[in-house]
Amino acid sequence: MATDEISSLKQKIHQLECELAEQKQKNSDMERAKTSAAADVGELPIAVNEFEETLRRLVQRTAMIVQAEKCVIMVRDRETGDFFARSPAFGMTEDEVSRFRVPLQSGVSGEVYRTGTPTIFHDAELNALAQEEHLPDLRVRNGVTVPLIVEKRDDDSRVVDRLTIGVLHCFNKRYSGEFIDEDVRLLERLSRNAAAVIANAQMFQEIVEEKQKLVHTLESITAGLILINQHGRIGQMNAQARTMFDVGEEALGKPMAEVLKHEDCLAIINRKIEEAARSQDDVEIEPEVEVLPKTPDEVSIFDSEAEEYIYQVHAAAVRDDSEKPIGTVVIFNDITDIRNVERMKTEFVSIVSHELRTPLTPMKGFVRTLLDDENEEWYTLEDRREFYTIIDSNVDRLSRLINDLLNVSRIEKTGVEGIEMNWEDVDIRKSAEAVLDIQKGMTDKHTFVIDFEPEAIIAETDPDKIQNILQNLVSNAIKYSPAGGEVRIIGRIEPETETLLIGIRDQGMGIPETAQKKLFTKFYRVDNKSTRKVGGTGIGLFLVKNLVDAHKGHIWVESETGQGTTFWFRIPLHHPKPVGETIESENASDE
Repeated sequence: MATDEISSLKQKIHQLECELAEQKQKNSDMERAKTSAAADVGELPIAVNEFEETLRRLVQRTAMIVQAEKCVIMVRDRETGDFFARSPAFGMTEDEVSRFRVPLQSGVSGEVYRTGTPTIFHDAELNALAQEEHLPDLRVRNGVTVPLIVEKRDDDSRVVDRLTIGVLHCFNKRYSGEFIDEDVRLLERLSRNAAAVIANAQMFQEIVEEKQKLVHTLESITAGLILINQHGRIGQMNAQARTMFDVGEEALGKPMAEVLKHEDCLAIINRKIEEAARSQDDVEIEPEVEVLPKTPDEVSIFDSEAEEYIYQVHAAAVRDDSEKPIGTVVIFNDITDIRNVERMKTEFVSIVSHELRTPLTPMKGFVRTLLDDENEEWYTLEDRREFYTIIDSNVDRLSRLINDLLNVSRIEKTGVEGIEMNWEDVDIRKSAEAVLDIQKGMTDKHTFVIDFEPEAIIAETDPDKIQNILQNLVSNAIKYSPAGGEVRIIGRIEPETETLLIGIRDQGMGIPETAQKKLFTKFYRVDNKSTRKVGGTGIGLFLVKNLVDAHKGHIWVESETGQGTTFWFRIPLHHPKPVGETIESENASDE
């Protein structure tokens, strides 16, 4: 028995020696961790772009110091107000971190955040706050939590304000141990470092987000914006400005004269920069001198397809907090449509005056000629009949122009619904022939062809309106084919959709692609050297589109510069009557 007892005692002594050696190793590890943590304190404030790595080291070493299996930081979501776990964390998977989110008023996190007091819980299964935060689902047995507090100090290093930005959790004491007050004191010290890192991280993130918002805002505005730094180089250029000057993002940092290859723009910008560079104290204005408001600068820029865009240029100096100029911002507002409307209105008045005068001149001349022959002796009956015919045709021309103007006014007030339609079955070929009979008297250079399949096409439409459509389109085909050629009216029935397809094709100068999308705009006329010689009010195609719309149809154009033009429109063969009207007509037929 004595031998057995001695052997048992030796085994216990050996076991105790092993435990003592293990404990000494643990103490040694703790001392090294404390020294490493102290070194981390000396690293603050850290470079902003290194905070992720610094935070990773901080949570790892914090877990080592307090011998925790898990360490994670919780911060507030600025949008929802909830607490969420922030990466990087120690001892937790990315999925666990992403799922760790609790309301601000809930659980251990909410309690420590609200009170600012650290807490220790020894059994997550029995602790109500731990249960509320679903900590057992994260395989948490016990834990210690401290608030993350950022302190603001004055010049004398006195704390003037404290802001709680989150909490620091350490879960599951290693070796089945329990967290103690000493762990709380260590975490409170380390939490100041973590709070500083998190505050820097949040500040950096806010700056990045604000910068991204600013960039997206600048990119989305329709005005062109250019920021030129104090060295005359491009500091910022939004998408609209890059499109205006046909450059890419590589323009940033280059001299503005190299990027903005436009003499007028450069002259305006240089003048604005010189004005911004002058101090306001150097500008003296005598009180008795009346200062007239400056007229905004305007420049014309042509795109790659030679289409003109007009921009109003505004510039302002960009200054820092000490009012020192650091650059100039230049804004280009697109006023092309405004100037085009003004130009079109002026041209419209001039053109309408000319168009009204054109039929009035022969009418006045021939009436005067007939009145001078009081005894009807100078001219034969055939001569007089010719004079009356010319007067009659010019009266019709004047009447059409006035009707067009009245229709434009009516459409502006009431829209397409204001066009009064008189529906009846119309022989479209006869309408086309009537239009060509009128147009043949206007030209001897063109050949007219009616290309219908089948020969006779009957459609339910307004006879006056369909003839007006054809009249405008054929007249345009003649005017914009000054060298002559063929003018063809095409008619096809589309049985699958019960629609009528009509096209007017010429062999004229064609329409540029950039102008095609504006063709049916009121007062719009294609402006180039060839079209300036052609008369017109710019309301014909506007009326045509609205008359086609009144038929519940659709119109479009196919054209290539120098290769002729075809205007197509499609309308239903039968006018779709309202449901109520259809029922009434059926009842009337039954009776």
